Amino acid sequence: MNRNRMLLLTICTAVILVLTGCTSTPNPIDPNGRAAALSGTVVDEDSGLKLWSGTVEIPGVAKTNIKDGTFAFENLPYGTYTLKISNRFYETRSISVVLNRSGVTVNVEMKTKFSDSELDLLARLVHAEAKGEPYVGQVAVAASVLNRLLHPDYPNTIHDVIYQVVTANGKRYYQYEPVQNGSIKSPAGKNAVLAVKDAIAGWDPSYGATGFFAPAKVGSSSWVRTRPVTVNIGNHRFFK
Repeated sequence: MNRNRMLLLTICTAVILVLTGCTSTPNPIDPNGRAAALSGTVVDEDSGLKLWSGTVEIPGVAKTNIKDGTFAFENLPYGTYTLKISNRFYETRSISVVLNRSGVTVNVEMKTKFSDSELDLLARLVHAEAKGEPYVGQVAVAASVLNRLLHPDYPNTIHDVIYQVVTANGKRYYQYEPVQNGSIKSPAGKNAVLAVKDAIAGWDPSYGATGFFAPAKVGSSSWVRTRPVTVNIGNHRFFK
């Protein structure tokens, strides 16, 4: 067999192997083919509360969701990975994890994007608006403010959402009564502080509401009564 025929035969054999899937591509991380599960918990570094949602990504490899503070990857080849953990109210964090045995578990602490002064302001609003409401209602009030941050019709900072004033028909309308009457300046109670932490971690008993009102105190012709209702908690009705 001459050299040209040998070269042609080699090329043809390689093509056949590729087409039939018979080639063996070595694992870029672990050439021995060892694989294992990687899981973890994600919590607020201050409160210790588990984050209700978010994503964990291994860039170029896999991505999964955080659910009730936990995440998991299956069948990852042994090796060193960089995990990118993201949540809408927290600073994105990257950590390095070595997967060299079965069932590696990591614990991740996340730092909120909000400053202490923003958290205090939100807690004072919750206290002023809902200090006599059930705890779940206080969390819902905090969550409704956070939901406004994600909505295009509202400002994108806690301060600007709370202090927003809308002018219509020559009148100024405060978004929150405690800002207008000054009760926003009163210190927050313990429950209000805890409610803010729960809301930031992802608990939203308002079901995505961007506002609330007390039906007993609002006239039948008020525009808020035209809004879609998400839930009633205590003396408050939440709406979108």
